[in-house]
Amino acid sequence: MTTSEPDALWPLSGATEPGPPTAVPSVVGVADLRATNAAAVLAVVRSADPHPRLSELVGETSLSRPTVEAIVEELVARGLIDVTSAPSARGQRSPGRPARRFRFQPQAGFVVGVDVRPRSVTACLADLDGEPVAVERREVRADVPGPARARVVTSAIQATLDRADVHVSRVWAAALGTPGLVDRNNTRVRQADNLHTWTEVDIAGVLRDLLGCPVAVENDANLAALGEQWRGVGATAEGTSDRTAPGPATGEMVFVLLGERLGSGVITGGRLLRGHHGAAGEIGFIRFSGGGPAERPGLDPLPAGTIRDAAAADPDAVATVEAYGRRLAEGLAPVLLALDPALVVLGTGVFPDPGLLPAAKTLLTAAQHHADGLVVDPPRWHLSALGDDAVLTGAVRFALSSVEVVLRTRPTSLNSPGFASGRR
Repeated sequence: MTTSEPDALWPLSGATEPGPPTAVPSVVGVADLRATNAAAVLAVVRSADPHPRLSELVGETSLSRPTVEAIVEELVARGLIDVTSAPSARGQRSPGRPARRFRFQPQAGFVVGVDVRPRSVTACLADLDGEPVAVERREVRADVPGPARARVVTSAIQATLDRADVHVSRVWAAALGTPGLVDRNNTRVRQADNLHTWTEVDIAGVLRDLLGCPVAVENDANLAALGEQWRGVGATAEGTSDRTAPGPATGEMVFVLLGERLGSGVITGGRLLRGHHGAAGEIGFIRFSGGGPAERPGLDPLPAGTIRDAAAADPDAVATVEAYGRRLAEGLAPVLLALDPALVVLGTGVFPDPGLLPAAKTLLTAAQHHADGLVVDPPRWHLSALGDDAVLTGAVRFALSSVEVVLRTRPTSLNSPGFASGRR
Protein backbone atom coordinates (compact mmCIF):
# COMPACT_ATOMS: atom_id res chain seq x y z
CA MET A 1 0.00 0.00 0.00
CA THR A 2 1.21 3.49 -0.81
CA THR A 3 2.46 5.70 2.00
CA SER A 4 0.83 9.09 1.65
CA GLU A 5 3.08 12.11 1.95
CA PRO A 6 1.86 15.68 1.73
CA ASP A 7 2.56 16.95 -1.79
CA ALA A 8 0.21 19.92 -1.93
CA LEU A 9 -0.71 23.00 0.01
CA TRP A 10 -4.14 22.87 1.64
CA PRO A 11 -4.79 26.54 2.50
CA LEU A 12 -7.97 25.72 4.41
CA SER A 13 -6.30 23.24 6.77
CA GLY A 14 -5.41 25.94 9.28
CA ALA A 15 -1.74 25.03 9.07
CA THR A 16 0.83 27.74 8.56
CA GLU A 17 3.46 27.35 5.89
CA PRO A 18 6.68 28.99 7.11
CA GLY A 19 9.06 30.28 4.48
CA PRO A 20 12.66 29.10 4.22
CA PRO A 21 14.91 30.75 6.81
CA THR A 22 17.32 32.60 4.54
CA ALA A 23 18.62 36.13 4.20
CA VAL A 24 19.50 35.65 0.55
CA PRO A 25 16.87 37.06 -1.85
CA SER A 26 15.31 34.42 -4.05
CA VAL A 27 16.14 34.53 -7.74
CA VAL A 28 13.23 34.60 -10.17
CA GLY A 29 13.95 32.60 -13.30
CA VAL A 30 12.44 33.12 -16.72
CA ALA A 31 10.10 30.16 -16.28
CA ASP A 32 8.93 31.47 -12.90
CA LEU A 33 8.26 34.90 -14.36
CA ARG A 34 6.29 33.39 -17.23
CA ALA A 35 4.21 31.38 -14.77
CA THR A 36 3.56 34.46 -12.64
CA ASN A 37 2.45 36.45 -15.67
CA ALA A 38 0.16 33.62 -16.78
CA ALA A 39 -1.39 33.53 -13.30
CA ALA A 40 -1.99 37.29 -13.46
CA VAL A 41 -3.74 37.05 -16.83
CA LEU A 42 -5.87 34.10 -15.70
CA ALA A 43 -6.88 35.93 -12.53
CA VAL A 44 -8.21 38.85 -14.61
CA VAL A 45 -10.09 36.48 -16.91
CA ARG A 46 -11.73 34.77 -13.93
CA SER A 47 -12.74 37.93 -12.10
CA ALA A 48 -13.76 40.27 -14.93
CA ASP A 49 -17.40 40.82 -15.78
CA PRO A 50 -18.11 40.84 -18.68
CA HIS A 51 -15.45 38.60 -20.19
CA PRO A 52 -12.43 40.78 -20.95
CA ARG A 53 -10.93 41.68 -24.33
CA LEU A 54 -7.23 41.42 -25.04
CA SER A 55 -6.81 45.18 -24.59
CA GLU A 56 -8.40 44.94 -21.15
CA LEU A 57 -6.06 42.14 -20.15
CA VAL A 58 -3.12 44.31 -21.20
CA GLY A 59 -4.44 47.24 -19.18
CA GLU A 60 -5.23 45.24 -16.05
CA THR A 61 -1.92 43.35 -15.94
CA SER A 62 0.39 46.11 -17.27
CA LEU A 63 2.06 43.49 -19.45
CA SER A 64 2.95 44.13 -23.06
CA ARG A 65 0.46 43.15 -25.72
CA PRO A 66 2.76 40.51 -27.29
CA THR A 67 3.31 38.97 -23.83
CA VAL A 68 -0.42 38.81 -23.14
CA GLU A 69 -1.10 37.37 -26.58
CA ALA A 70 1.44 34.58 -25.99
CA ILE A 71 0.01 33.81 -22.54
CA VAL A 72 -3.55 33.74 -23.85
CA GLU A 73 -2.55 31.30 -26.57
CA GLU A 74 -0.96 29.01 -23.99
CA LEU A 75 -3.94 29.19 -21.64
CA VAL A 76 -6.26 28.38 -24.54
CA ALA A 77 -4.05 25.46 -25.53
CA ARG A 78 -4.19 24.15 -21.96
CA GLY A 79 -7.98 24.41 -22.02
CA LEU A 80 -8.07 26.85 -19.09
CA ILE A 81 -9.74 29.61 -21.11
CA ASP A 82 -11.62 29.81 -24.37
CA VAL A 83 -12.47 32.55 -26.84
CA THR A 84 -15.85 34.07 -27.52
CA SER A 85 -16.80 36.92 -29.85
CA ALA A 86 -17.73 40.23 -28.28
CA PRO A 87 -21.28 41.35 -29.14
CA SER A 88 -21.46 44.37 -31.42
CA ALA A 89 -22.80 47.66 -30.10
CA ARG A 90 -26.60 48.01 -30.19
CA GLY A 91 -26.94 44.77 -32.09
CA GLN A 92 -25.33 46.19 -35.23
CA ARG A 93 -22.72 44.32 -37.19
CA SER A 94 -19.32 45.94 -37.29
CA PRO A 95 -17.03 45.71 -40.31
CA GLY A 96 -13.96 43.58 -39.94
CA ARG A 97 -13.13 40.89 -37.46
CA PRO A 98 -15.16 40.99 -34.19
CA ALA A 99 -13.26 41.63 -30.99
CA ARG A 100 -12.45 38.52 -29.00
CA ARG A 101 -13.32 38.01 -25.35
CA PHE A 102 -11.79 35.41 -23.05
CA ARG A 103 -13.58 33.33 -20.45
CA PHE A 104 -12.48 30.79 -17.89
CA GLN A 105 -13.27 27.14 -18.56
CA PRO A 106 -14.32 25.60 -15.22
CA GLN A 107 -14.38 22.11 -16.72
CA ALA A 108 -10.73 22.25 -17.72
CA GLY A 109 -10.20 20.14 -14.61
CA PHE A 110 -12.14 18.66 -11.71
CA VAL A 111 -11.94 17.91 -8.02
CA VAL A 112 -13.46 15.11 -5.96
CA GLY A 113 -15.12 15.44 -2.56
CA VAL A 114 -16.14 12.44 -0.45
CA ASP A 115 -18.36 12.20 2.65
CA VAL A 116 -17.78 8.99 4.62
CA ARG A 117 -20.29 8.07 7.32
CA PRO A 118 -20.96 4.88 9.28
CA ARG A 119 -23.83 3.88 6.99
CA SER A 120 -23.08 5.65 3.72
CA VAL A 121 -20.43 6.95 1.35
CA THR A 122 -21.12 9.87 -0.99
CA ALA A 123 -18.74 11.08 -3.70
CA CYS A 124 -19.02 14.28 -5.72
CA LEU A 125 -17.18 15.24 -8.88
CA ALA A 126 -17.11 19.04 -9.17
CA ASP A 127 -15.68 21.49 -11.68
CA LEU A 128 -13.23 24.30 -10.92
CA ASP A 129 -16.07 26.62 -9.94
CA GLY A 130 -17.15 24.07 -7.34
CA GLU A 131 -20.31 23.12 -9.22
CA PRO A 132 -21.29 19.44 -8.87
CA VAL A 133 -21.03 17.48 -12.11
CA ALA A 134 -21.88 14.00 -10.78
CA VAL A 135 -22.80 12.65 -7.33
CA GLU A 136 -22.89 9.00 -6.23
CA ARG A 137 -24.22 7.74 -2.90
CA ARG A 138 -23.69 4.19 -1.65
CA GLU A 139 -25.22 2.60 1.43
CA VAL A 140 -22.95 0.47 3.63
CA ARG A 141 -23.35 -1.56 6.81
CA ALA A 142 -22.23 0.26 9.93
CA ASP A 143 -19.94 -2.64 10.86
CA VAL A 144 -18.23 -2.99 7.47
CA PRO A 145 -14.44 -3.28 7.94
CA GLY A 146 -12.09 -0.53 6.82
CA PRO A 147 -10.74 -2.15 3.60
CA ALA A 148 -14.28 -2.89 2.39
CA ARG A 149 -15.34 0.68 3.18
CA ALA A 150 -12.36 1.94 1.18
CA ARG A 151 -13.50 -0.14 -1.79
CA VAL A 152 -16.93 1.50 -1.58
CA VAL A 153 -15.22 4.90 -1.61
CA THR A 154 -13.22 4.11 -4.75
CA SER A 155 -16.24 2.56 -6.43
CA ALA A 156 -18.37 5.63 -5.74
CA ILE A 157 -15.67 7.95 -7.10
CA GLN A 158 -15.25 5.84 -10.23
CA ALA A 159 -19.02 5.93 -10.76
CA THR A 160 -18.99 9.75 -10.80
CA LEU A 161 -16.16 9.75 -13.35
CA ASP A 162 -17.98 7.25 -15.55
CA ARG A 163 -21.27 9.14 -15.36
CA ALA A 164 -19.62 12.43 -16.31
CA ASP A 165 -17.35 10.77 -18.91
CA VAL A 166 -14.31 12.37 -17.26
CA HIS A 167 -10.89 10.69 -17.47
CA VAL A 168 -9.13 10.25 -14.14
CA SER A 169 -6.22 12.40 -15.35
CA ARG A 170 -8.51 15.43 -15.30
CA VAL A 171 -9.03 15.18 -11.53
CA TRP A 172 -6.58 17.61 -9.93
CA ALA A 173 -7.28 17.20 -6.20
CA ALA A 174 -9.50 15.24 -3.81
CA ALA A 175 -10.62 15.61 -0.20
CA LEU A 176 -12.36 13.07 2.01
CA GLY A 177 -14.41 13.86 5.11
CA THR A 178 -14.63 11.26 7.85
CA PRO A 179 -15.76 10.94 11.45
CA GLY A 180 -12.95 10.80 13.98
CA LEU A 181 -9.58 12.42 14.55
CA VAL A 182 -7.33 13.17 11.59
CA ASP A 183 -3.59 13.80 11.80
CA ARG A 184 -2.15 17.30 11.45
CA ASN A 185 -0.98 16.66 7.89
CA ASN A 186 -4.41 15.64 6.58
CA THR A 187 -3.14 12.21 5.56
CA ARG A 188 -4.33 9.65 8.15
CA VAL A 189 -7.37 8.87 10.27
CA ARG A 190 -5.88 8.28 13.70
CA GLN A 191 -9.07 7.57 15.69
CA ALA A 192 -12.58 6.65 14.56
CA ASP A 193 -14.49 4.70 17.20
CA ASN A 194 -17.63 4.25 15.12
CA LEU A 195 -15.92 3.02 11.92
CA HIS A 196 -14.60 -0.53 12.27
CA THR A 197 -10.84 -0.82 11.46
CA TRP A 198 -11.03 2.42 9.46
CA THR A 199 -7.82 3.70 11.05
CA GLU A 200 -5.95 0.72 9.65
CA VAL A 201 -6.57 1.91 6.08
CA ASP A 202 -4.31 4.43 4.38
CA ILE A 203 -7.28 5.93 2.59
CA ALA A 204 -5.26 8.88 1.28
CA GLY A 205 -2.83 6.43 -0.32
CA VAL A 206 -5.69 4.39 -1.78
CA LEU A 207 -7.18 7.49 -3.41
CA ARG A 208 -3.82 8.68 -4.67
CA ASP A 209 -3.34 5.31 -6.35
CA LEU A 210 -6.77 5.69 -7.97
CA LEU A 211 -6.63 9.37 -8.95
CA GLY A 212 -2.94 10.19 -9.12
CA CYS A 213 -3.48 13.62 -7.58
CA PRO A 214 -3.07 15.33 -4.19
CA VAL A 215 -5.46 13.87 -1.61
CA ALA A 216 -6.42 15.26 1.81
CA VAL A 217 -8.33 13.63 4.65
CA GLU A 218 -10.21 15.85 7.09
CA ASN A 219 -12.68 15.55 9.96
CA ASP A 220 -16.29 15.73 8.78
CA ALA A 221 -17.36 18.52 11.15
CA ASN A 222 -14.42 20.65 10.03
CA LEU A 223 -15.43 20.23 6.41
CA ALA A 224 -19.06 20.99 7.25
CA ALA A 225 -17.92 24.28 8.79
CA LEU A 226 -15.95 25.14 5.65
CA GLY A 227 -18.90 24.23 3.44
CA GLU A 228 -21.26 26.39 5.48
CA GLN A 229 -18.81 29.29 5.40
CA TRP A 230 -18.47 28.96 1.63
CA ARG A 231 -22.02 28.35 0.45
CA GLY A 232 -24.25 28.32 3.51
CA VAL A 233 -25.34 30.77 6.18
CA GLY A 234 -21.71 31.64 6.90
CA ALA A 235 -21.45 33.19 3.43
CA THR A 236 -24.20 35.77 4.04
CA ALA A 237 -23.96 39.36 5.09
CA GLU A 238 -23.33 39.78 8.82
CA GLY A 239 -26.43 40.21 10.92
CA THR A 240 -28.87 38.90 8.32
CA SER A 241 -30.61 35.63 7.67
CA ASP A 242 -30.81 36.33 3.93
CA ARG A 243 -28.66 33.72 2.23
CA THR A 244 -28.65 35.80 -0.96
CA ALA A 245 -27.36 38.93 0.76
CA PRO A 246 -23.86 39.93 -0.33
CA GLY A 247 -21.16 40.18 2.26
CA PRO A 248 -17.90 38.65 3.43
CA ALA A 249 -17.87 35.10 4.73
CA THR A 250 -18.25 34.82 8.48
CA GLY A 251 -14.77 34.73 9.98
CA GLU A 252 -15.80 33.53 13.46
CA MET A 253 -18.15 30.56 13.42
CA VAL A 254 -18.85 27.29 15.21
CA PHE A 255 -20.60 24.55 13.23
CA VAL A 256 -22.20 21.85 15.41
CA LEU A 257 -22.54 18.56 13.56
CA LEU A 258 -25.43 16.56 14.97
CA GLY A 259 -25.28 12.88 14.09
CA GLU A 260 -24.36 9.52 15.54
CA ARG A 261 -21.45 11.33 17.17
CA LEU A 262 -21.46 14.96 18.22
CA GLY A 263 -18.74 17.12 16.69
CA SER A 264 -17.99 20.68 15.71
CA GLY A 265 -15.90 22.62 13.26
CA VAL A 266 -14.48 25.99 14.25
CA ILE A 267 -13.71 28.89 11.93
CA THR A 268 -11.65 31.67 13.53
CA GLY A 269 -9.90 34.51 11.78
CA GLY A 270 -11.54 33.21 8.60
CA ARG A 271 -9.60 29.94 8.82
CA LEU A 272 -10.26 26.48 10.13
CA LEU A 273 -9.06 25.95 13.70
CA ARG A 274 -7.51 22.48 14.01
CA GLY A 275 -5.35 22.73 17.13
CA HIS A 276 -1.92 21.29 17.85
CA HIS A 277 -2.96 17.66 17.20
CA GLY A 278 -5.80 18.39 14.76
CA ALA A 279 -8.43 17.70 17.43
CA ALA A 280 -9.90 21.19 17.94
CA GLY A 281 -13.69 21.18 18.05
CA GLU A 282 -14.09 17.62 19.34
CA ILE A 283 -17.04 18.50 21.54
CA GLY A 284 -18.15 14.88 21.46
CA PHE A 285 -15.64 14.34 24.28
CA ILE A 286 -17.38 16.88 26.54
CA ARG A 287 -19.19 15.33 29.50
CA PHE A 288 -22.65 16.84 29.27
CA SER A 289 -24.81 17.17 32.36
CA GLY A 290 -28.25 15.81 32.90
CA GLY A 291 -28.26 12.28 31.55
CA GLY A 292 -26.30 9.13 30.96
CA PRO A 293 -23.47 7.57 32.93
CA ALA A 294 -20.92 10.03 34.27
CA GLU A 295 -18.09 8.22 32.55
CA ARG A 296 -19.65 8.50 29.08
CA PRO A 297 -18.85 11.69 27.16
CA GLY A 298 -20.92 13.31 24.45
CA LEU A 299 -24.63 13.36 23.68
CA ASP A 300 -26.47 10.40 22.23
CA PRO A 301 -28.51 11.40 19.16
CA LEU A 302 -32.19 12.07 19.52
CA PRO A 303 -34.31 9.04 18.51
CA ALA A 304 -35.84 9.36 15.07
CA GLY A 305 -39.30 8.74 16.51
CA THR A 306 -38.90 11.60 18.99
CA ILE A 307 -37.87 13.93 16.16
CA ARG A 308 -40.91 12.93 14.09
CA ASP A 309 -43.27 13.38 17.03
CA ALA A 310 -41.78 16.76 17.92
CA ALA A 311 -42.21 17.90 14.31
CA ALA A 312 -45.87 16.92 14.66
CA ALA A 313 -46.10 19.06 17.84
CA ASP A 314 -46.45 16.17 20.31
CA PRO A 315 -46.01 17.90 23.71
CA ASP A 316 -43.85 15.20 25.29
CA ALA A 317 -41.58 14.97 22.26
CA VAL A 318 -41.25 18.76 22.05
CA ALA A 319 -40.25 18.83 25.73
CA THR A 320 -37.63 16.14 25.10
CA VAL A 321 -36.15 18.07 22.16
CA GLU A 322 -36.10 21.28 24.18
CA ALA A 323 -34.32 19.56 27.05
CA TYR A 324 -31.79 18.18 24.58
CA GLY A 325 -31.21 21.70 23.25
CA ARG A 326 -30.60 23.04 26.75
CA ARG A 327 -28.10 20.27 27.51
CA LEU A 328 -26.33 21.02 24.25
CA ALA A 329 -26.15 24.70 25.15
CA GLU A 330 -24.69 24.00 28.58
CA GLY A 331 -21.93 21.89 27.09
CA LEU A 332 -21.23 24.44 24.36
CA ALA A 333 -21.20 27.49 26.63
CA PRO A 334 -17.52 27.19 27.69
CA VAL A 335 -16.58 26.77 24.03
CA LEU A 336 -18.54 29.87 23.08
CA LEU A 337 -16.97 31.85 25.92
CA ALA A 338 -13.49 30.83 24.80
CA LEU A 339 -14.02 31.49 21.09
CA ASP A 340 -16.58 34.34 21.03
CA PRO A 341 -17.99 33.38 17.60
CA ALA A 342 -20.29 35.59 15.56
CA LEU A 343 -22.35 32.60 14.45
CA VAL A 344 -23.33 29.14 15.64
CA VAL A 345 -24.70 26.80 12.98
CA LEU A 346 -26.54 23.59 13.83
CA GLY A 347 -26.14 20.84 11.26
CA THR A 348 -29.45 19.41 10.14
CA GLY A 349 -28.41 15.96 8.94
CA VAL A 350 -30.58 14.33 11.61
CA PHE A 351 -33.57 16.25 10.23
CA PRO A 352 -33.36 14.99 6.62
CA ASP A 353 -36.95 15.66 5.56
CA PRO A 354 -38.54 19.11 5.19
CA GLY A 355 -41.38 17.91 7.39
CA LEU A 356 -38.95 17.59 10.31
CA LEU A 357 -37.95 21.25 10.15
CA PRO A 358 -40.25 22.23 13.08
CA ALA A 359 -38.31 19.85 15.34
CA ALA A 360 -35.01 21.33 14.17
CA LYS A 361 -36.27 24.84 14.91
CA THR A 362 -37.44 23.73 18.34
CA LEU A 363 -33.96 22.40 19.13
CA LEU A 364 -32.28 25.55 17.80
CA THR A 365 -34.53 27.90 19.77
CA ALA A 366 -34.10 26.00 23.02
CA ALA A 367 -30.33 25.86 22.66
CA GLN A 368 -30.01 29.52 21.70
CA HIS A 369 -32.21 30.84 24.49
CA HIS A 370 -30.39 28.80 27.11
CA ALA A 371 -26.93 29.66 25.77
CA ASP A 372 -27.71 33.39 25.64
CA GLY A 373 -27.85 33.44 29.43
CA LEU A 374 -24.51 31.66 29.77
CA VAL A 375 -22.23 33.79 27.58
CA VAL A 376 -21.11 37.41 27.57
CA ASP A 377 -21.93 38.34 23.97
CA PRO A 378 -24.48 35.93 22.48
CA PRO A 379 -23.76 34.88 18.88
CA ARG A 380 -26.34 34.49 16.16
CA TRP A 381 -27.71 30.96 15.75
CA HIS A 382 -28.89 29.39 12.49
CA LEU A 383 -29.82 26.02 11.13
CA SER A 384 -27.51 24.83 8.37
CA ALA A 385 -28.46 26.04 4.91
CA LEU A 386 -26.73 23.04 3.34
CA GLY A 387 -28.44 20.34 5.37
CA ASP A 388 -27.17 16.89 4.55
CA ASP A 389 -24.72 18.27 1.96
CA ALA A 390 -22.58 20.33 4.34
CA VAL A 391 -19.72 17.83 4.63
CA LEU A 392 -19.65 17.07 0.91
CA THR A 393 -19.68 20.79 0.06
CA GLY A 394 -16.79 21.37 2.44
CA ALA A 395 -14.84 18.49 0.93
CA VAL A 396 -15.17 20.04 -2.53
CA ARG A 397 -14.09 23.42 -1.12
CA PHE A 398 -11.08 21.86 0.61
CA ALA A 399 -9.96 20.12 -2.58
CA LEU A 400 -10.43 23.29 -4.62
CA SER A 401 -8.17 25.19 -2.24
CA SER A 402 -5.23 23.10 -3.41
CA VAL A 403 -6.01 23.70 -7.07
CA GLU A 404 -6.45 27.43 -6.45
CA VAL A 405 -2.86 27.61 -5.21
CA VAL A 406 -1.67 26.35 -8.59
CA LEU A 407 -4.08 28.53 -10.57
CA ARG A 408 -2.76 31.58 -8.71
CA THR A 409 0.91 30.72 -9.19
CA ARG A 410 1.61 28.41 -12.14
CA PRO A 411 -1.61 27.65 -14.04
CA THR A 412 0.12 26.49 -17.22
CA SER A 413 1.49 23.48 -15.33
CA LEU A 414 -2.09 22.18 -15.16
CA ASN A 415 -3.60 20.28 -18.05
CA SER A 416 -0.24 20.21 -19.81
CA PRO A 417 0.79 17.19 -21.92
CA GLY A 418 3.14 16.01 -19.17
CA PHE A 419 0.84 16.81 -16.26
CA ALA A 420 -1.35 13.72 -16.40
CA SER A 421 1.40 11.30 -17.39
CA GLY A 422 3.70 12.57 -14.67
CA ARG A 423 1.14 11.90 -11.96
CA ARG A 424 0.61 8.19 -12.58
